[in-house]
Amino acid sequence: MKRNPIASRLALFAGTFLLTLASIAAVAQDETRTFSLSNFDKVSLGSAFTISVRQGSNYSVKASGRKQDIDDLEANVSGGTLVVRYRQNMRRNNRERVNIDVVMPALRGADLSGASTSTITGFRKQDALDLSVSGASTSTIDVDADRLTMDLSGASNVTLKGRADKVKGDVSGATRLRAYDLKTETATVDASGASSVQINAAKELTVEASGASSVRYKGAPSISSNTSGASSVRRDG
Repeated sequence: MKRNPIASRLALFAGTFLLTLASIAAVAQDETRTFSLSNFDKVSLGSAFTISVRQGSNYSVKASGRKQDIDDLEANVSGGTLVVRYRQNMRRNNRERVNIDVVMPALRGADLSGASTSTITGFRKQDALDLSVSGASTSTIDVDADRLTMDLSGASNVTLKGRADKVKGDVSGATRLRAYDLKTETATVDASGASSVQINAAKELTVEASGASSVRYKGAPSISSNTSGASSVRRDG
């Protein structure tokens, strides 16, 4: 039987096309990976992650995203701190965003870096929380603690709400801190660079501002401020 060359070429093309589609679908499909980790009350999370940290009675650590990115992740607990990051020998130029979901009973500290986007919710009646946000990170945090200590740097954007009786914060670089919805009794703020701070204090506010930093506050606290350069401290509303 004589074969039709056009039909053969069409069949070959169709087969190749279907295989290509299947390969693309396999690459594009998200994968979820669960890490069996526990006994931590601090987190250290960086890179281009979308992060959710929530309060819960049990521990849970999950990552979801493109398979090749998920396969490059490593997670461990060191000194009570959950660390999730890419393995150092795995460097790719085309990373896609990975979602990190963490559930834990209590949170004493969070170190969020890189180009991460994070939310922290649900933790109530804590003694203290240490917060570090750096790089080009964006973070929204619901706080309920007696003491809150912050180190915010780089081009970070941090939004705080809830309650913290005593607040101490170092804010530098081009960081923006939005904390009008965080109720505080006493606050101490050291703002430098081109940082921008909004704080709400009921009783006492101490500010050291330098560079081109801007500190705006609400409430009617007794205030002690020292400014230099083009910095400013002013009551808002």
